[in-house]
Amino acid sequence: MPKFILNKTVFVMMISFALIGLLGLSIRANQAVEEMRQEVVTYAEKELRVPTYDAIVYTPLWVEYLKKHLDDGTRVIGMFGPSTLFGTTVRKGENTSAGVLQAHLKDSRVINLGISGGRFTETYALLASMIDKVDYVVFEINYGIVVVSDNEPNVVVYPSLVEKLGQPIPRSWLADFPDKNRESLPSNAHNWVTSRLLNQWTLYHDRDAISYRLFKTRTPMEKIRQEVQKNENERRGIEESYTPMYTAYDNMNDAQQEGIDQHYEELYRWNKPFDPDHSFGLFMIEQTLDLLEEHQKQAVFYSAPLDKEHIADKKLFHWSEYTEAMGAYQKLVESRGYPFIEFNQEPINTIPHEYYRDPAHLIDQGSHRFGEILYTRMKNYGIAAP
Repeated sequence: MPKFILNKTVFVMMISFALIGLLGLSIRANQAVEEMRQEVVTYAEKELRVPTYDAIVYTPLWVEYLKKHLDDGTRVIGMFGPSTLFGTTVRKGENTSAGVLQAHLKDSRVINLGISGGRFTETYALLASMIDKVDYVVFEINYGIVVVSDNEPNVVVYPSLVEKLGQPIPRSWLADFPDKNRESLPSNAHNWVTSRLLNQWTLYHDRDAISYRLFKTRTPMEKIRQEVQKNENERRGIEESYTPMYTAYDNMNDAQQEGIDQHYEELYRWNKPFDPDHSFGLFMIEQTLDLLEEHQKQAVFYSAPLDKEHIADKKLFHWSEYTEAMGAYQKLVESRGYPFIEFNQEPINTIPHEYYRDPAHLIDQGSHRFGEILYTRMKNYGIAAP
């Protein structure tokens, strides 16, 4: 009997120590996340976007801050889209489209909520999380995202981002798309538990931010993979080289240019011909339009400018494929009463080739020039309205 009591006492003590340790860890995690949030806010207030590297970690922290502080009566213009809108290859925030618009619209606040690598699903989640805080929506449609949204079976690239934004993509949306992987979206039960329980706990909700703080990667496993690859490269005598993202295509060496061309040739290759009646990407834009209408938001859509000259020279895709797919997107958007600005309909580039890093991404000079063109075109649609 005494032995049983002793074992029970030891067990209770162990549980108590574990709970105290967990409490201490939670307090430290809260402090670390808050410090990280303040760093992100300080940077984003100045550069009009979160830090470029691993923006996936920083964006939810920025959004959570904005949702609490965008109530001062200033008109808010939210810009949504993928890496081409965010400005992944643009060194200075002032040279992004958001930066250029902000320079012109001094009585408004322009928020760059582009997400590098994100699909229409992530962009929808970002828009839904901010819909009550923005007055005017600027939405960029990138042709590469149009293709992969239909090609890829997984419909979300950053599930933790969507989860933290509290805007899950329901599996029911995949009912008419048998080629899509239902398991790439969490179940309703998972969403319920996450939103009502787990996301209230910093160690879970901000696990990627904490990991990034400790290991400079979103997950410890990613850090291990990086170290293994680094050791393997050293063993094989491979020297790591880095070319800044804001380097123009013409300033890269032959191997780098070849790698870019191969990547985009694969990116733009349709698995099967575009079908507007069975396009998941088109479906997601329809959901986006429903959201805008429901909240009675002003909005304008536009196509991200492409390096048409380079695309034709390297034969990266047939332009008829672009015309068919993007024509369907434009038709849908305009049928719902929203303007769509097409920047790739002219036979020549909107922005000269020398200002591109790759067929889709502009460097600083080109991005700033495009921002000016975008602002001029958008003045016809109330962007400068008081």
